[in-house]
Amino acid sequence: MLFGKVSELWRYPVSSLAGERLEAAELDETGIVRDRLWGVFDADEAVAGPESEKRWRPVPALRARLEGKTIAVGQGDIWHSLPSSEADALASRHLGFPVRFQPFRPGVPVEQAGAPRYERSPLHILTTASMARLREILPAAIIDTPRFRPNIVIETGAEHTGFAEQELIGRMLSIGGARIAVIEPCKRCAFTALGQPDLPFDKDVLHAIARHGDGGFGVLAKVLEPAPIALADAVRIV
Repeated sequence: MLFGKVSELWRYPVSSLAGERLEAAELDETGIVRDRLWGVFDADEAVAGPESEKRWRPVPALRARLEGKTIAVGQGDIWHSLPSSEADALASRHLGFPVRFQPFRPGVPVEQAGAPRYERSPLHILTTASMARLREILPAAIIDTPRFRPNIVIETGAEHTGFAEQELIGRMLSIGGARIAVIEPCKRCAFTALGQPDLPFDKDVLHAIARHGDGGFGVLAKVLEPAPIALADAVRIV
């Protein structure tokens, strides 16, 4: 059954930093290949937690992208490859205390080294229907994709309304040649309210999701059959 089509693809090479928009992506058992492989750590080896600690809140204003097989982080027009002292210095100046970038599991093959908290259901899916419904609830808010950090945005037809992806939980999707199992709702934390590039701080977004979405907005999924996917690929419930 046709559910919609892929309208956006996103990868976040460094957890908590702004990510990059893609036209196509490879899927493997970790989700989008090279997603959330690195983190930002302080001198005590604590990883960035902007959703829970005020000192980390500026982190999403930094960006991460792939340049070939290398991850680069930047701010404005300034970009530095990882690992490098220049990238660490850029982030330390931005945050106001010493930090460094490092992979979540040094020495582990890159395809297995993603952020541990994403291991169970590494793929995050959101629908245009859900964002449209949230705009109805909060007409004064800026409801834009980067606020919610999905990997895949599905454009749904008029027959799907409300938080439409919740009807996918427990079902399987076909996207291109990939098979994806939708596991659970994406429970939201304070990160959703945080300011990001071109997005203001807005606590009402998180409150509205808690009131109207049973705490969830989007769904988490895992890849059963890896394959490339691309914009405009049909999304089918199988």
